[in-house]
Amino acid sequence: MKVAVFPAMLALAVISTAASAKSNTPPTRTQASTAHQDTKFLEKANQGNVDEIDLAQLALKKSSNDDVKNFAQKMIHDHTMLMDNMKPFANEAGLQPPSHPSAATEAEKLKLDVLSGESFDKAYIKAMVQDHSKDLAEFRQEVKSTGYPAFKSAVEQGEQVVREHLEMINQIAKKNGVAPAPVPAGN
Repeated sequence: MKVAVFPAMLALAVISTAASAKSNTPPTRTQASTAHQDTKFLEKANQGNVDEIDLAQLALKKSSNDDVKNFAQKMIHDHTMLMDNMKPFANEAGLQPPSHPSAATEAEKLKLDVLSGESFDKAYIKAMVQDHSKDLAEFRQEVKSTGYPAFKSAVEQGEQVVREHLEMINQIAKKNGVAPAPVPAGN
């Protein structure tokens, strides 16, 4: 899934640092570390959104399964929305949106592109199960670690979207003989 949440954290770090500067109090090591962590999460999330959209576009072209096509369409819609929700944080952090899919996604596309029919569908489903499981864990960790309320709210919303995606792809996986991933209980 790879969600767009990093710019928000950086923006919050900038705001926090500016507030500290006004009071002549330097940011603490913990504040600086959290801001760096938040920025890294935001960068990764932004790239993840681009990657999810790119793979979903391939699925729309190649899939022969209506469930997979519906899921792919949802990925395009929801990951575009997630990018839009994180854009203000990215702008404040000075982060530019990724202009192309990651090298890992390009490699995944090459593997998927040579497949067709049921083979393509199962490989895409498996990739989405794995990716959304990993993404959900990353969102959950960011919710716990960020100290910035506005960004935390945006990450929590993103976490809910990723959770819904994982639940949806797990159902599709079960119907198509692909192993689902466990979905952890909510926070």
